[in-house]
Amino acid sequence: MPADGRPVVVLCDLIADLAMHIPAFPVDAAGLHRVSYLELGPGGAGNTAIMAARLGLPVACLGEVGRDPFGEAVLDGLRREGVDLSGIAVDPATRTPVAGVLVDARAEPAYLGYPGDLRLRALPPAWAARVRAARAVFADGWAEHAGIAGIVVAAFREARDAGVPIFFDPGPGNPALDNGWHREAAGLVTCVLVNEREALALTGQPNVSAAGQALVAGGAALAVIKRGAAGCLLVTAERIKLSPGYPVPVVDATGAGDSLAAAVIFGYLAGLALPEIGVLANATGAAKVQKRGTGRNMPTRDEMRAVLARFGEDVALLDAGDRR
Repeated sequence: MPADGRPVVVLCDLIADLAMHIPAFPVDAAGLHRVSYLELGPGGAGNTAIMAARLGLPVACLGEVGRDPFGEAVLDGLRREGVDLSGIAVDPATRTPVAGVLVDARAEPAYLGYPGDLRLRALPPAWAARVRAARAVFADGWAEHAGIAGIVVAAFREARDAGVPIFFDPGPGNPALDNGWHREAAGLVTCVLVNEREALALTGQPNVSAAGQALVAGGAALAVIKRGAAGCLLVTAERIKLSPGYPVPVVDATGAGDSLAAAVIFGYLAGLALPEIGVLANATGAAKVQKRGTGRNMPTRDEMRAVLARFGEDVALLDAGDRR
């Protein structure tokens, strides 16, 4: 456990994942299709919270769920990982968002999104205080309604003013909303985590290297561009580092980016060098894609250690937080 006991605060996007593995797409509306895997548990930013906790970081979630079976599944999964739930609003009038995750034999997910009915439209003062007292703050760019964008941006401003490192994964965003707020949020943060397509869309640049440099020029200290099996590109004002991925059998790509985000947070807070952050991030993602599902099926430290050892990397990277 790192010496600094302040938590990493994971903000919003606390949804339930109902994950199913199917033989193949398309799914015939008139037929019966057997599933080989079925699981209900935390999803969304909850995946990053669980992964960060497994890496040894104290984690607290700030978000909103309903007092319904899906909300209970989210809370139970996070509670079992030791995540602090005291900042989560649980309201009988709220309905928890749910992602139906269908994964075929190619291991790529398709998502069916149920938005639920979330009530908060502004950053609660108690959340603002917890953000200012955090060791780091993480949020993604998914918003079930327009008010969440304002909550995330307001929290980022609180964290920035308090000198708290901020990590932001915009993702593709909600197609039903104007996701222009992603650019504002990205200009407030310490680290932006994006895939190649998201990097180009967010910056308007012609290639990922230029996109990473544009994100850093916009205010981020670090841009991490996720490249799937090819690894990731890490960009700072002084350096561009290509960190190659690890060839492993892929069972389910769901949550790989969430796990990578947690590893970057861990590595950054532990003071790892840029190449070491890339190694740990890629190893964590490689450990995840070999497992089905998300939530409590995120990789363990032993599974991450096995990837590092298999490819001749320094397994002591996982203990870096204990030295600080």
